[in-house]
Amino acid sequence: MPFTTVIIDDEQPAINILSDYVGRTPLLNLKIATRNVFEAIEYINNNHVDILLLDIEMPDLSGIELIKLIKRPPIIILTTAYEKYALDGYELDIVDYLVKPIRFERFIRAINKANRLLINNRKNNNNHLIIKVEYQTRAILLDNIIYIEGLKDYVKIYTNDGVILTRSNIKGIHSKINDNRFVRIHRSYIVNTDKIVSYTKRYVTIGSSNIPIGDSYRSSLPALFIK
Repeated sequence: MPFTTVIIDDEQPAINILSDYVGRTPLLNLKIATRNVFEAIEYINNNHVDILLLDIEMPDLSGIELIKLIKRPPIIILTTAYEKYALDGYELDIVDYLVKPIRFERFIRAINKANRLLINNRKNNNNHLIIKVEYQTRAILLDNIIYIEGLKDYVKIYTNDGVILTRSNIKGIHSKINDNRFVRIHRSYIVNTDKIVSYTKRYVTIGSSNIPIGDSYRSSLPALFIK
């Protein structure tokens, strides 16, 4: 099934070029191509979108500001005439960054990167956690995750093979895990219940770590934790 695609750019010539590129790519199915950022936000928040081709410099709302208004951001490929935004893009978990004028060959390379990530998401949704680590996308086997700790701007994922640090928040990470073994027991902790060796009303023990149970989470936890 082709990946649903949206184009947002304030310049019609750029929209025309990207629309042509999308039309020439069998992997993609263009849903809307618009200069109206608010129309685009409404569409993305109410429809499934796989890939967003997004300009950064726009008069009403910048691409960076727009991303923050999307409830469930799709795979994002930034397009702009300014190379200075590349680093910002990667910090925002952008898949690729295209500098105008965009060559078709470079466009295809970006789409191939998005394609690999989307396939991984579809294929591994039930047994892997897909995250960004620095500039790479990694798939972590859920069976190997011991527990997860949320920090201010980062999340630590404790695994059988060591600790992995990713720029995210604990709510976002939890929403990616489709496995009822993983329970949020505290505003800063998610645990793999298969790894618990003992517990009290106040904390669970996993290995040598005592992980606190938050008061506001206790009433919604499985009976195991509140006996």
